[in-house]
Amino acid sequence: MALAGLVCALLNAGAFLILSGFHGMTSPVFVSGVPAVLAACAFYIYSRFTLLISARSMLWMLGRGGVRWFNVLFLCVAALFFLPGEHNDPKWLRLMTLQWAAVALPLQIIGLFCLRRVAYRLNNSPSSRRAAVFFGMGPEARKLAMRLQRSPILGIYVAGYYADEPVTARAGEPPVAKYLGRYPDAIPHIEAGQFGMAFVTLDDEKEKPLTADLMNRLYDSTSAIYLMPESPFLGELSASSADIAGVPLLALHETHMVGLSRSIKRAMDLVIGGLMIIMLSPVMLAAAVAIKLTSPGPIIFRQQRYGERGLPITVFKFRSMTVSAGKESDGTLRQAQVGDKRVTRVGRFLRKTSLDELPQLFNVMTGSMSLVGPRPHAAEHNEMYRRLIRGYMLRHSVKPGITGWAQIHGLRGETDTPEKMQRRVKYDRYYIANWTLQLDLKILMRTVLVVFWDRNAY
Repeated sequence: MALAGLVCALLNAGAFLILSGFHGMTSPVFVSGVPAVLAACAFYIYSRFTLLISARSMLWMLGRGGVRWFNVLFLCVAALFFLPGEHNDPKWLRLMTLQWAAVALPLQIIGLFCLRRVAYRLNNSPSSRRAAVFFGMGPEARKLAMRLQRSPILGIYVAGYYADEPVTARAGEPPVAKYLGRYPDAIPHIEAGQFGMAFVTLDDEKEKPLTADLMNRLYDSTSAIYLMPESPFLGELSASSADIAGVPLLALHETHMVGLSRSIKRAMDLVIGGLMIIMLSPVMLAAAVAIKLTSPGPIIFRQQRYGERGLPITVFKFRSMTVSAGKESDGTLRQAQVGDKRVTRVGRFLRKTSLDELPQLFNVMTGSMSLVGPRPHAAEHNEMYRRLIRGYMLRHSVKPGITGWAQIHGLRGETDTPEKMQRRVKYDRYYIANWTLQLDLKILMRTVLVVFWDRNAY
């Protein structure tokens, strides 16, 4: 990937240098300054472009690579139009930008095409292509085998698997890799060095232990050896590698939102949340007046929900339903539905535009919530779903948010089935495990678009 970034840096910076020479520009700004900016930007973007060697098709990869190139174009425009005054001729700079884009973008696409072909040829050369074998074929092993078969660019050929008995593919799953026999049948092939990679599954089924002799044979071979956890404790949870105090671990759930990162997130909440309260105070005042004039009852609706570490918090919202709206006759709490008669006329507008959530900015300022995080649900719904969905309460390992990763992916509105809630939990856990400050800012910006175009709010 570093080589890919270097090639892309040379293509973009080289195109600009050639055009500068064509126009007779010899100033250090055009010969070194702008090309250096373009090279640094292209290197940063494309050294992280792992889709280059993914299982995706060539056309799909080139399309995504072309979209990424527009970040380089933005840097080029910024670098050119903020040059010192003696070099700042708008008409000439526009011409230069257009000419550079017309040359650099095709070069970038061609470069990615060539890099992809080179990666394929290198990985699949006789000296690099490796045969992979599996010992045991559980769900995780089947998933890996399928992905390896779909990713020929990696240069890994799945020879098959050894197990006590053949494994039958589940309904809707692709065929399982070739069955090669029981574990003892693998020993002659291991000794002959026929396998470049060995994936050994670990499970807690006592009737299928891997013998010490088999592992000793693998240790005595030249194969790369990988251990794969296969456990009923995994279920739908994904495991990732971790290292704590120098001890390698498998992490089923973790977050980087600790220490300094947590403090930075809190500072962002205070700054952006405070600015939003100031800017939106006229809107909140107008909403409060409209609620008071159109329906009897309090302006603010307070509800007990679960916060960080599962502790109870009081969440504020503008009241959007009639005062009589509450629990059903059987004591259960019913979520708002499409055309719900309990929602007032003003409340329907507030819910559709998400303005009813604005008082939660004060929850953010007091520290019980964050601007971005898993959405808090009513305590009764929490108790119900924590019994139905494994890992549900893991979403409470961080502060709940006004908006979140699930919400910008269309998962708003009523969650009337466990399947819908399970999708939310999956997105929430992804956010917790992959949190960055940039991700928070991305979610906040996309939330603005969701407010105006989302049809799931009512």
